[in-house]
Amino acid sequence: MKNYSSYYFIVFFLSVVFILRTCLWLFADLDLSFDEAQYWTWSLNPAWGYYSKPPFISWLINGFTFLCGDSELCIRLGSPVLHSLSAYFIALTACNFSRVKSSKFVGFVAASIWILMPGISLSSGFISTDVPLLFFTSLVLWSLSKILYNEKSFINYLIFCLSFSLGFLSKYAIIYFIIAIIFALILDRAIYKNLKKFFSLLSLILISLGFIIVIFQHLNWNYSNSFITAQHTLSNANIGGEGNSFKNLFKFFFEQFFVFGPITLLILIATLFKYKKLSTEEKILIFLTFTPIILVMAQAFISRAHANWAAIAYVPGTVLVALQIEKIWPERKNIYYGIISIGVGFMLLIPLFGIYNLGIDPYKKNRGWSDLGLEISNIYLSYPNAVLVTDDRRVMAEAIYYMVNKPNKWVRWNADGYIHDHYELVTKHNDLKGKIGLMVSSEPKNNHFVASFEKVTLLKSIYRLAGKAKNREYKVWLLEGYKN
Repeated sequence: MKNYSSYYFIVFFLSVVFILRTCLWLFADLDLSFDEAQYWTWSLNPAWGYYSKPPFISWLINGFTFLCGDSELCIRLGSPVLHSLSAYFIALTACNFSRVKSSKFVGFVAASIWILMPGISLSSGFISTDVPLLFFTSLVLWSLSKILYNEKSFINYLIFCLSFSLGFLSKYAIIYFIIAIIFALILDRAIYKNLKKFFSLLSLILISLGFIIVIFQHLNWNYSNSFITAQHTLSNANIGGEGNSFKNLFKFFFEQFFVFGPITLLILIATLFKYKKLSTEEKILIFLTFTPIILVMAQAFISRAHANWAAIAYVPGTVLVALQIEKIWPERKNIYYGIISIGVGFMLLIPLFGIYNLGIDPYKKNRGWSDLGLEISNIYLSYPNAVLVTDDRRVMAEAIYYMVNKPNKWVRWNADGYIHDHYELVTKHNDLKGKIGLMVSSEPKNNHFVASFEKVTLLKSIYRLAGKAKNREYKVWLLEGYKN
């Protein structure tokens, strides 16, 4: 244990993992997914809100691209950086909750479990809203741990408030944290008495007021846009939709073994059954961990749920597992070594699977976009003043990023008049008045837009290689004389 009893060793370890992981993903050399490309286009015009997500993802990308440019590496760099910082704050939290105050060993255990978690190994290669969400959740949990250990300084309450607020501006799923605390207060009297000592009515009022102040501009943006982000979030959840019930439930549950790791998830489940023997702090971690998992499992049963929708659970979950490993060390230290061995295996295999696979390609959505962008760019040379038009947000995002000759203006074609994505929200067909357009269409025919122009000419069919011998066709049309 003494070998791991320094914060400096934790930083060194995380730095080594960061460098190795970044090199592996560079070797994989994957194009941006359409979500990543879309977030990049958002970052060109930082705002307080977007159609499908809160704004922090665009601010994050804007910050990193300002520092090192618009390469895929720089766009994604926030992911391994923030995951590493999350690991460090998770380590600090584990040390605060540990019964062995003189050792930082439990901090190293927590940091290593987090940074080598299979879900983090996958997430570190891409930029997504989960990245800042998990980072700010780690800060919220760390500040809570400081408060619970009688460090009731103003700065800890401020960190708690700001972290939660910025987490909300990253992804609304941070609300699970508050729901979990409410359940804990209602269901466990000891937790209620403990938290009551550290959170006065005045502190709760000030935290709530600070939260409203920080997110106010985002709320105002949503109000000005008919709360479209909230509408999209509810629509995406598909509550009330027809699902496959038990099939979706079991699928989501077994996916968690990949997200968190098989041994770590089993330890979590086993810890739940020892609830009465746990400390008050561990019981709080139980609620913070299992509330989002259970709620998302219920959603999976009702409609559907993606594997990462309960990812916030594994921030407190990692601390909880580390505390259990500390208790059984050294008698059962092989359990920890098994967790780390599996984690290292996934860290190596996940990016390498982007190059070497057996025909089951998990990165199809990253394939062929740079070549497609170059094809569009070459056609654009003949029409340098044309407006780029697409009928697919994926093509729009990837084209804007990968075109060498960038269009001065672009329009997302909206055939039915309903808003389906951010491009439809911020562009309008009237921008085509008096202009020629280059439509890159994923549709086989042009019936959805031909009537709106005086002349429509097919220029070329282009293709994106989305896997081995799997070409996706796109048609490029010249649009002239927009009518209405």
